[in-house]
Amino acid sequence: RMADQDHETSAPGEPRPVEQMEEVKRETKSAVESKRVDFSGVWRSVGSENLTAFLVSEGLDEKLAKAAADRQVTQEITYSEKQNTFTVKTGSHSKTYQIGGSDQLHEVFGNMMYWDGDKLMSRPTQLNTSPGAVETCRRMENEQMVLTMKNGKELAVRYFRRVPSAVAPT
Repeated sequence: RMADQDHETSAPGEPRPVEQMEEVKRETKSAVESKRVDFSGVWRSVGSENLTAFLVSEGLDEKLAKAAADRQVTQEITYSEKQNTFTVKTGSHSKTYQIGGSDQLHEVFGNMMYWDGDKLMSRPTQLNTSPGAVETCRRMENEQMVLTMKNGKELAVRYFRRVPSAVAPT
């Protein structure tokens, strides 16, 4: 009938708009996933910017903040796409983040972790009103992992180099 043909938006055998939209969603998701960086491995800090001031703004004593900023830190990171987990181990402290199907994670402390292209971001949720709430961004730059940390007062950057996995985190 003529009325039915008026609503037809594609020729017979061609994908309908809904099917085309789903295909675009799949292609977009695939492109985003292909940009993800595998941060898995052992990383040792090689430098920082403004870390002492950042730690003081988080409530640490200035002497302790300076000692912590000067200390070389080793992190062991495990990213499992299959289990949707991202684990960071520093010394005896280990924290695992569960990434949900929407690529967003809600942590007990009110932070949300998600992929933004090739960057792994963490932001406080609207429910997290803690004065020490911190946003982070992990990204790769010139073979280094760059960790940016930002709160309402200060911004700090830490630089890490990948080391052989036989090195135990300290």
